Amino acid sequence: MFVTTTRITDYPADRVIALEGASNFRDMGGYTTEDGRSVKFGLLFRADELGGLTENDLQALDALRMKTILDYRSENEALRSPTPERIGSVYRRIEANPVAASTSGRAEDYLASGALNHDTMVAMYAKLPFANPAYRFLMESLSSPEALPIVHHCAGGKDRTGVGAALILKLLGVSDRLVMEDYMLTNETLGPKMEKLLQSLSGKYEEPILRNLRDVFAAKEVYMQTTLEAVIRTYGDWDTYFANEFGITPEQRDRIREYVLE
Repeated sequence: MFVTTTRITDYPADRVIALEGASNFRDMGGYTTEDGRSVKFGLLFRADELGGLTENDLQALDALRMKTILDYRSENEALRSPTPERIGSVYRRIEANPVAASTSGRAEDYLASGALNHDTMVAMYAKLPFANPAYRFLMESLSSPEALPIVHHCAGGKDRTGVGAALILKLLGVSDRLVMEDYMLTNETLGPKMEKLLQSLSGKYEEPILRNLRDVFAAKEVYMQTTLEAVIRTYGDWDTYFANEFGITPEQRDRIREYVLE
């Protein structure tokens, strides 16, 4: 079942589910795999923070019959904008990024401090795919049909969720090109929201800080390419990565694909 609040004719063609209280809620279905199959719609969703969902949004999402919500945010982030547990049967919050988990106070102040910049973003994308308990739970959920549909999300739905989405698509046999396409779509969904935020900050911060914020707010190919290359550099191929990081054998991978692909 496909559901939207306003973009009935466009979805699922562009995968974006337009909601009043979230900007980056997307169905990951429709991507073709390298063996000619495609990802089913209605099973895998990615999103930004969901604390602003309206009653209209919640009613619309009820129709998706979500089973699992995986929240990658830190405790502080989740307290600032709690995810409505009504969306799914199981809610799990597992921090995907220890840098985000270690920060306190306002996210705006942290970003303005310059602690997050192009170099630290690249370093984060290189580290996220490894020894990550959040992605382990994600892969366990994919291995259990009863845990699907699932929505995985963070604050913006770009970095932690972007890497999680890339891992899902690579497990399913999607090409790097389409993984990148899915990642870069975030610039379209979050762009207006981020530009509005930057405009609101323009009177508070100097231009160098604003340039840095614009850089880290964007989905950039170099970020995702860093993740993809880090996996291959470390393990040589994706099957070895999934086996070593998550214990997924080729046989288990094929069972997941049998259920999630068509």
